[in-house]
Amino acid sequence: MSYDIQSVTSNSSTLGAQSTSGSTKLDMNEFLTLFTTQLQHQDPNNPLESYELAAQLAQFSTVEMLTALNENMEQVESYLLSVNNSMMVQMLGKEITGESSTLQLKEGEATKAGYKLDADADVKVSIYDEEGQLVRTMAMGAQEAGDYEVAWDGCDDSGTKLKDGFYQFEVEAIDANGNSVETLSTVTGTCASVHMENGLVYLILDSADGVPLTPSSVIEVTQSGLTA
Repeated sequence: MSYDIQSVTSNSSTLGAQSTSGSTKLDMNEFLTLFTTQLQHQDPNNPLESYELAAQLAQFSTVEMLTALNENMEQVESYLLSVNNSMMVQMLGKEITGESSTLQLKEGEATKAGYKLDADADVKVSIYDEEGQLVRTMAMGAQEAGDYEVAWDGCDDSGTKLKDGFYQFEVEAIDANGNSVETLSTVTGTCASVHMENGLVYLILDSADGVPLTPSSVIEVTQSGLTA
């Protein structure tokens, strides 16, 4: 367990640097040595008041407890992360629906996508390529509130097949009064792999390089026709 010298006391910074051979950290024994050395070298004509001594000891005690708490929290976080990772591995092979507006076009086939309307509206779906260029506009017409599928054939507005890659789709819904209607964009696919990066877990759909979903975006998990 270690502590920042400046967090313990500013009066002892020079002695602390000497006692730790250039280190800016000290443990409990080193602090006590530093503290007693400070008492030995204090000005007899201007000694530290008792409240000053108590304040230094209380400050050190607080730092010690906070450091221990931080270490315990790190251990808990590491444990929860390992449990979460183990649970995510169980998603392999299951069909997952999650909140996302990312599509993958692979061998001419697009990721299964959909959207949910909160109210009746006239709907338009726009698809953009990786450069943000609009490549396809699909007028879905007047629709009632509910769930709908985005049936994209992988072509642009001229009917030309687009290259494989990732695309974004945007759902615009306008009600009879000209007001925007809330929508929820989703993608669905089979969990082909679980990717872990920088402490984060991603569920990859349909292939090892497919659309990634975070666990928090998952709406539904299905296996053998059953919803889990």
